[in-house]
Amino acid sequence: HEKGEAGRRQLEEMGAQLGARLAERYTKNRPRFTEHTEVVLWTCKEFWQETFGKRVDNLKTNNRGVYVLTDVAFAWMSGLRPFGGDTEEESWALMRAYAESYGSFAGGVVRGALESLGLRCAVSPEPTGCAAASDAPEEFKPLGCKFTVRLATGLGFGGVA
Repeated sequence: HEKGEAGRRQLEEMGAQLGARLAERYTKNRPRFTEHTEVVLWTCKEFWQETFGKRVDNLKTNNRGVYVLTDVAFAWMSGLRPFGGDTEEESWALMRAYAESYGSFAGGVVRGALESLGLRCAVSPEPTGCAAASDAPEEFKPLGCKFTVRLATGLGFGGVA
């Protein structure tokens, strides 16, 4: 979290490498996908279950190559809590920074999986539940993450026709 944008890009690339390897391992004994919607649905169900321990809680699409995958209690962020700051606000800011780093890596995992299965895309993670200290509920709830997947435009399976 201390390296800023360059560090986030590096985390995303590391995640993409992992995601590609995981997708290849998980799909080695299954028939090839023929449509991008098949890949996205498989990612939300089977890949998410194997990788993050549960299925995606919500999937939305605009039917034009944009998908929003929401995990309301994202397992990889379950241990994050406000910590370490001199003030409550600084503690929440530190937690948000860590959540963004975790999100960058996880977004890379999702992108790597999708791209290894033929979908060129960009994935934008957005941690949820990182409200400011003044807006926080009395009982801390696990953080979630929303992943916006934008498929690359183009012809055929590798993009949106």
